[in-house]
Amino acid sequence: MLAGLSLFAQQPTILPPGAASQLMIPQAKVEISPEENVSVTAEFDPPIVAAGQKAVYRVNVTATQNSILWPDVIAAPPELKFSDAARGQLTQPDGARFQPLTAFAYEVATTASGQFTVPAFTVVVGEKKVEVPAASLEVLAANSVVPANARRLLLELSQTNLYFGQPFSVRVIAPAGAGNSLAGLRDVQFNGGGIFADKLSIRSSASAVKIGGQLVQAFIYEATVMPLTVGRCEVSAQAFTVPLFSAGQITITAGGGPVVIGGGAQVKAALLTSESTSLLVRPLPAEKELPGFTGAMGKFSLEGVSLATNRLHVGEPVRLKYNFISGTNLVRFVPPSTPRSRQWQIIPGQPGENVFTFIPLTDEVANTPAIPFAAFDFVAGKFYDLTIPAQPVTVMNDGLPTQLAGWDAEKSAPLKLSGLATAPGKSVSSLKPLQAQPWFIGLQLVPVILLLLLWQWDQRRRFLEAHPEVVWRRWAKKELKRERSLMRIAVECKDVRCFVNSAADAMQVVAAAHYRTNKRTMVGLDVLNLLRPQDRNGLSGDAVRTIFAAVDVRYKNRGKADAGISPSEELLALAPEVEALLVKLEETL
Repeated sequence: MLAGLSLFAQQPTILPPGAASQLMIPQAKVEISPEENVSVTAEFDPPIVAAGQKAVYRVNVTATQNSILWPDVIAAPPELKFSDAARGQLTQPDGARFQPLTAFAYEVATTASGQFTVPAFTVVVGEKKVEVPAASLEVLAANSVVPANARRLLLELSQTNLYFGQPFSVRVIAPAGAGNSLAGLRDVQFNGGGIFADKLSIRSSASAVKIGGQLVQAFIYEATVMPLTVGRCEVSAQAFTVPLFSAGQITITAGGGPVVIGGGAQVKAALLTSESTSLLVRPLPAEKELPGFTGAMGKFSLEGVSLATNRLHVGEPVRLKYNFISGTNLVRFVPPSTPRSRQWQIIPGQPGENVFTFIPLTDEVANTPAIPFAAFDFVAGKFYDLTIPAQPVTVMNDGLPTQLAGWDAEKSAPLKLSGLATAPGKSVSSLKPLQAQPWFIGLQLVPVILLLLLWQWDQRRRFLEAHPEVVWRRWAKKELKRERSLMRIAVECKDVRCFVNSAADAMQVVAAAHYRTNKRTMVGLDVLNLLRPQDRNGLSGDAVRTIFAAVDVRYKNRGKADAGISPSEELLALAPEVEALLVKLEETL
């Protein structure tokens, strides 16, 4: 075992005097641009395996993960079976700057012997195309002796059958590599199953462990985790290898022989993965849950409940301290929640204080309120009660002692209610405030609805202002409909004069909509210009000329005796042609 070599994560850092000024010194630049200095490496680990054994195909790209457009499938020989990719990212020092590194690792199963090559292919990094070089794997015959196996992580779980939210310990082990070389682990990540790791419980160390019945030097990452999903899930670990020291390497003689502890540039960052482990997570028995359960998991006992004083005055705060202890670290303690009381104001303490502050609001109480609390024993599989019991108190309402100098007895008299009112006040239908009435919510929506209507009206106004032809077209269709109705009525009543006037007005309406002017200024030529050439020279054109000729006669004889000047009843025979003409004119709108 490597005595004296133990690395603890998440330990508080104590800065020496003057170190605060060092923090203001410009730090090394972090290179995150995907356009510059992008390098790609691809390799099989190990490069030689026996048929049936597994290797790891690993690609490293010096760019951020979100800037890489990685393919879903890698083109490879059919004798190599690729699993899903594990991927990760870290930053590593590169001279005077830090550079991102993204790694992709595939577990490759071999089915036949031979020399197999994954050809080079192109990936997009940012807006730049980068080539991933080819990598070869030599597969020997089955049962052949190979120099080394693929570097893998070992994942050890203290339990695989547990309850939702139950803490348990995990160990991620990185055995020493070729030449008994030992490297550290960084950015350890647990994949699958919604596993939450407690960062404050991380412990890293280097020691000898038994693997396959042999003692092997290894780097060990220990943490306390808890599942956040229910059901069966597969959990695996991944991490990057990093140097344990910043400069050079150290050789230590231990029980298993010399151990080389990598440091500096001797240790290259490599993404390692572990085999998946099945985990069964059961839900808590909700039907048996006790009052006051806040999520505390494990075996606890209440040791000591103390009240600062049991004699106090109304409005005087008093602190109640409590303490729960447990015999193991694999627990999750969530403090009891604050109860509500009409006779006490209860204030919880700061996190980690295990204190409640009680303020009596009346002198009619003889005990502090009990604090309901319960926890779940995942070993026994049941809830148990840990309620903090009530403490006896004496509450006084007379304020300060009367024998103190300067005490005004009149001012110390207890407050009294005023007399009854001489007249009733305003009556209300409910004691609910206006804000709690159902209609109040709808009232808040009225301004919003009005603003929406005003906005819609303004949008419509702006549209019509930019497209006046819409207004003219709408007016023309309405007027045309009215004139055609009058024309049909005139035909039924054999009123030639009304028929001629309605037919002419209908034609003038359509022409006015096209020229956007007063319809009274439109003449037969304006209507003829709206017709197609074949219609203009056909029956439709003749109908227009005849109708407007009759109208012109009426206008020429205005002011004269109309007795002998009336349109001929033969004009009523034009009604079908005029109807067809108005249909054609309406289509032009």
